[in-house]
Amino acid sequence: ELYIFNEESLVLFAFAATFGGIVKSAREPFNEWADGHINKIRSVLQKARVDHKVAVEDRIDQVGQMKDVVDVTKALYALSKETAKLEADAFELKQQTVLTAEVKAVLDSWVRYEASVREREQSKLAAYMIEKIKADLQDPNLQAQILEESIGEVERVTTKA
Repeated sequence: ELYIFNEESLVLFAFAATFGGIVKSAREPFNEWADGHINKIRSVLQKARVDHKVAVEDRIDQVGQMKDVVDVTKALYALSKETAKLEADAFELKQQTVLTAEVKAVLDSWVRYEASVREREQSKLAAYMIEKIKADLQDPNLQAQILEESIGEVERVTTKA
């Protein structure tokens, strides 16, 4: 078969040569752009991987610090239990102190009452005795007896001196 070289073939050959030249001349800049874009995406991915690794390590450290949380919680529970017991004991002691103070106040009031009753009785007894002695001193027989005893004592004192 024979191929007839005509103008369409010439246009096809020129187009292919032009396209091949464009492709050949554009290949290097395109490859550089593609490599730069690939490197840029690769660096973003590597940076994201490093950041993710750091974040995971930080989270592992945080969780590692929380590994004793059960023991700490148990210790805090025991401490709060002991605190509640001590507060209950303190409340009980406070109530006993209040009761003791009330009992002491009642007993003190009874002591004061009994002292005042005794004082009144003694003052009445003293007043009664004074009145009785005054009444007895008004008796002429008693006055004579006291006078005789006084004279007897004066005589004895004078005889001794």
